[in-house]
Amino acid sequence: MKKRVGLVLAVLVVSMVVFGASVSSAASDVLLLRIGHVVTEEGGEHQGSLKFAELLEKKSEGKIKLQIFPNGQVGQNREMVESLQAGALDMALPALPGLGGFTTATKMFDLLYLFDNREQAEKVLDGPIGQEVAASVESSGIKIISWWSQGFREMTANKEVHKPEDLKGLKIRVMENPLHIEAWNMLGASAIPMAFSEVLTSLQQGVLDAQENPYQNIVHSGFHTVQKYIMETNHLYGPLPVVYSKVNWEKLTPEQQKIILEAAEETKVWQRNKQEEINAGLKKQVEETGDCTIIVLTSEEKAAFRKQLAPLYKKYAPELNGYVERIYQEIGREVDF
Repeated sequence: MKKRVGLVLAVLVVSMVVFGASVSSAASDVLLLRIGHVVTEEGGEHQGSLKFAELLEKKSEGKIKLQIFPNGQVGQNREMVESLQAGALDMALPALPGLGGFTTATKMFDLLYLFDNREQAEKVLDGPIGQEVAASVESSGIKIISWWSQGFREMTANKEVHKPEDLKGLKIRVMENPLHIEAWNMLGASAIPMAFSEVLTSLQQGVLDAQENPYQNIVHSGFHTVQKYIMETNHLYGPLPVVYSKVNWEKLTPEQQKIILEAAEETKVWQRNKQEEINAGLKKQVEETGDCTIIVLTSEEKAAFRKQLAPLYKKYAPELNGYVERIYQEIGREVDF
């Protein structure tokens, strides 16, 4: 615990002293904002941040500038959120499970096979449900100002997987998320929660048989070079919340807030398309190099996985205050749990 507290304090100090708080220079009248994320400069998070910076400067006529800190330079997901709460960082792009400690509403997005496609996910996130989920975290000192995307997560393994039975006994790395662990175990695999940084070595050494991530993470981390197959399972869509420090948000003028919201929403459309473009390009790269065989699951095969997870939906739906049923209604799917 002492080590944990020390790390958080160190991140806060670095954020406040080295990068400073939000700065509005009296001489130049420029508002300097900072945004952090944990992926590389090649990822959709960073590309979206660059577009966001461009639009902020353009819409404010140079009066709002954005500094971007990739690769966890201002902390990992949890540390960034804590820096936002303290006002030591303006914005961050944390993985959605990192907000689970502040609201139960985000838990529904951890249900595998909740969405069939990108259009369904965006419809929900851009509608009343997305707005309600965003509002549910504000009492914790953070504010979701837009929903970008990480795309769908896929699975890699050294054997073909087409149905739940193919997962039996397969040691698969999952995020340290109780619902994800329960879901993969229910599908028949042996779920092993593990830090992302340890996955490649564990695959090479046979500690793991499989893992699941978006194409962006699979290829940039080289997982496809140590696994025989990529299964396009599309089992989980990754909403990417653009999170603002509430204490810093309240220091902004109404005009500044308006510009930031407009730029974030305009970036949203661009970033979602860019993320799809990145994933498609990486898929093509894998196909051309032949490092790994890509298997695209059929809609019937995906439905079999979702059917296997019906008990999980039935267990968690009551905790989610009707959100799952509302999503089903929104996307035109009959309740099947």
